[in-house]
Amino acid sequence: SCRPCNDTELLMAVCSSDFVVRGSIKNVFHDSRRQTSLVEVWTTKVYWQRSGVFEQQVHPYVSSQSRRGRIRTLLQCHVKPGDGQFLFTGSDHFGEAWLGCAPRYKDFLSVYHKARMGRRTFCNFPLD
Repeated sequence: SCRPCNDTELLMAVCSSDFVVRGSIKNVFHDSRRQTSLVEVWTTKVYWQRSGVFEQQVHPYVSSQSRRGRIRTLLQCHVKPGDGQFLFTGSDHFGEAWLGCAPRYKDFLSVYHKARMGRRTFCNFPLD
């Protein structure tokens, strides 16, 4: 679905997703035939990934920590490039990453800190 994840869904996604990365949307490619959008993400941090969806970039002007990856989502979600850092979570299906929850990183931090204070976290998340 295209709706934002609620706090509980977000906390569960961070603990159980096949990938969790922080980064920004650099481009979005729409495929009307498959009814999907392909979201190109440049990461600033890969917390974990089950497969190698987010690959290290070798470029003289790009940080050695940066990785690039592509995440699929439904075309009807109308994803578009934008400023800011997001926390992308999702699942891996046959080598393709599919988007789960993707809040702005600052919003995730607020939810996570509030949950930790209330002892409602499902796992420990490595904060920077």
